Amino acid sequence: MAEPNPPEKPVAPAEPVSKPPPKAPKKGWSNPALRMLGVPRISLPSRNWMIFWTVLGSLGGGVAYDKYQQSQIRKKWMEEVKVLGEQIYSSDKLPRKLTIYIAPPPNDFLDSSYRIFRKFVKPVLNASALDYDIFTENRQGDIRATVAKKIREMRLAQLEKQKADAEALKQKQYNKSWTKFFKEDVPAFFTRSKKQNDDDDHLVARTELYSAKDVLGLYQYVDTIEPHSEDEFNVQTAGGVICIGRGAYKEYLTGVHEGLLGPLEKPQELIDEEIRVAEEKQKKREEDEKNGVKTSTDDDDDEDVEGGKKKKDPVTKPFITPEQYAAAQLAPELDLSKVVTDDNHIPVLFEQPVYVYPVPNLLGFLTIPRKIYRYYTTRELADDYGHRTTAISFNKIRPFEYKDVFQAKEEELDWPKKWVETGKTKNSEWVQELAVDERVTSRMRVYDHEL
Repeated sequence: MAEPNPPEKPVAPAEPVSKPPPKAPKKGWSNPALRMLGVPRISLPSRNWMIFWTVLGSLGGGVAYDKYQQSQIRKKWMEEVKVLGEQIYSSDKLPRKLTIYIAPPPNDFLDSSYRIFRKFVKPVLNASALDYDIFTENRQGDIRATVAKKIREMRLAQLEKQKADAEALKQKQYNKSWTKFFKEDVPAFFTRSKKQNDDDDHLVARTELYSAKDVLGLYQYVDTIEPHSEDEFNVQTAGGVICIGRGAYKEYLTGVHEGLLGPLEKPQELIDEEIRVAEEKQKKREEDEKNGVKTSTDDDDDEDVEGGKKKKDPVTKPFITPEQYAAAQLAPELDLSKVVTDDNHIPVLFEQPVYVYPVPNLLGFLTIPRKIYRYYTTRELADDYGHRTTAISFNKIRPFEYKDVFQAKEEELDWPKKWVETGKTKNSEWVQELAVDERVTSRMRVYDHEL
């Protein structure tokens, strides 16, 4: 017979709850002294942070390395021309003086071109102890109009001098003729009036009687120093013209041709065209006022609406076109059998050697990879421009050749295509092919850094 209450089975003892294993200490490096100060263990950053700092360090390091190399290259070329800057000049001698024309790249600001001059060209010129004048333009045609105007003014001054010399010679011959003797000298002998008495009051400026030095008893033992430029002593190496940008170079050469081959006065067709344009603007302005339409202010208007200041006159159009060069006469007022100089015996602008620096400037979204590459390799540009500038400092000159028409031609590859197309429709000076006349270029010289 089975037992009514079977015995209970023994219960197994409960297993003790196991604690999670302790975490392994984080790998890294620690110093006991730093631990006492509460500085945690130094360890490697995570994978993402490693990627971030690697990329950032590479980009920043590339920029820093390029900047450092630029400064070293600049010092190298400055040291190259240091011998010129250490030359001792007497108190009456002035250094050679350059003329620098700077034009902005297409569709950009002037600072883009001026930065190249300031960073890569100017330090070498300063180390060479060369003086220079800078002319900048913000509108196309300013350089061309300025150069042509200077040459025309020189031709006009020479023409006036020739007329005065001719009149003086004619008067001298008349004074020696019998005609003057019988017409003027003989009647004047009989009708000559008595001179005024010496006692008549005659007011004289005090400065004509004596000077402050006479009153103070000062005597001048040393003559006044009259400085003379180095350009006066050697006309073959005097001065120099630098163009920053292909556009400035084109305008300079075109301005020289316009000044030497063009007429001295503005052609009548240009005057008629200016009158016609002014009449059309006035007519359009009157129609807009009649219709109640507010007229927009153009660049050629006389008054600036915002500032109330008078705006610049529009750029003068060329007095002569390249097609007219062959039929034009080469500056008959000037003596071109020798080097043309000014009143200070310094060769004039077109008799001085010329050089051009290309301005690399990329615009647009698609050119970003090339812009980044150029940004990280600016040191190559600094080295190239420093080498070019030493040729100017040491006067490495040769005659102008036809191939020099294409100097800095590579810059035009960077010009925006849309800007070039717009320039062709507007007949821009920069997009036209540079035309020269052999009679003009045969007198010119250029700097050559490959000599």
